[in-house]
Amino acid sequence: MERPIAFEVTPITTGPKNHLFGYIGQSLTIPWNESGRYIVAMRTDFFKRMPEAGETADIVIIDTANGYEVTKVDTTRAWNLQKGTMLYWNPNAPETQFFFNDRDPETEDIFTVLFDISTMKRVKEYRFGPGPSTVANTGVAPNGRYFAAVNHGRNSWREVVSYAGAVDETRDATVNPNTEGLFRVDIETGERTLIISYQALVTSLASLGYAVDPASPLSIHRTCWNRDSNRIDFVVRWPGGVAVEFVIRTDGTNLAQIPSPRHPEWLDGPVMTCENKEGWLDLYNVDTASYTSDQIGSKDTFKDTGADRAYSPDGKWIVCTYTSNGSWYYQFYRFSDGAVYTATTTLTYEGANPKTNATRIDGAPRWNRTSDAILVGGIVTENNPSKGTRQMAMIRLVPG
Repeated sequence: MERPIAFEVTPITTGPKNHLFGYIGQSLTIPWNESGRYIVAMRTDFFKRMPEAGETADIVIIDTANGYEVTKVDTTRAWNLQKGTMLYWNPNAPETQFFFNDRDPETEDIFTVLFDISTMKRVKEYRFGPGPSTVANTGVAPNGRYFAAVNHGRNSWREVVSYAGAVDETRDATVNPNTEGLFRVDIETGERTLIISYQALVTSLASLGYAVDPASPLSIHRTCWNRDSNRIDFVVRWPGGVAVEFVIRTDGTNLAQIPSPRHPEWLDGPVMTCENKEGWLDLYNVDTASYTSDQIGSKDTFKDTGADRAYSPDGKWIVCTYTSNGSWYYQFYRFSDGAVYTATTTLTYEGANPKTNATRIDGAPRWNRTSDAILVGGIVTENNPSKGTRQMAMIRLVPG
């Protein structure tokens, strides 16, 4: 018989500056390094407005073995307050190396950096040309072979996911060219390969009944690799349009629309976890384009099946989020017995509706590597020196 679970909530950052990880916890996006000693994060001077071109954020590491001491290791000019700067530990060297995006103020390049904390230096920069390029990381494959990349300049019309100062390098070409779109970048060689173009996506959208204005540039958001690192889930948007979710194999084949496009998460192979408004989670096989006979939970198990969710690395848990009275709540579902435990913190999100403003704070639970804690964030409301700043906390599962 499984033991009950209790929670330990530990604030791990303090003011006066703000701290955030900046992105989702799906697709094994883990803030901790391999040993679990360091958490990589961002530190900012503000959080109630979006950054302007040229404004920097600190890239920091947090030492969990030394009182959560925060050390600045670099800076970035390619960041925002929702998706951050695409922080990912390198699966090929997860103890010391991580990725983040940066912007060159002279060339207008948006590029990806590989940084090593053992030398406190940039190991590599992934830049593409000739001429200015804004193609940079949007998600690292769990097997460490590739990262997905898009033209970040095409996101400028949607402020919540834009990088200030990013220029659309396709602005003088065809609106939706066949030379730009979703890329994969070989981490070892730096070689960039186009998986699917914007032009091909326009054709696919038309075949599905979506009318895209010829003058509207498509943009690609939120790439999520599956655990096998052979499929990518992504969302396509355009000004005045809707969000359409697709999955594609990393060799550019088997493009397919996903019917439930809110915060998916991969289970095994081609099986994806999707929302069901009755309160459970459905399992959808992208290869057969059908829901499986299985589901996670039953009626009213989860408060909000469309919000952020993430599987633990060991596959024994899934955590789903929901909001109530200005705070995020975290429902931990244990697969072995179907038990559900709910945790929260004293941190809150800003604004009455966190889903509508560009500086919103999403629930975004991010697991550690040992599958017994998540990293979360929000605004400090308690009467202490950090009150009114954006900080992070850790929720640890302990046997009750």
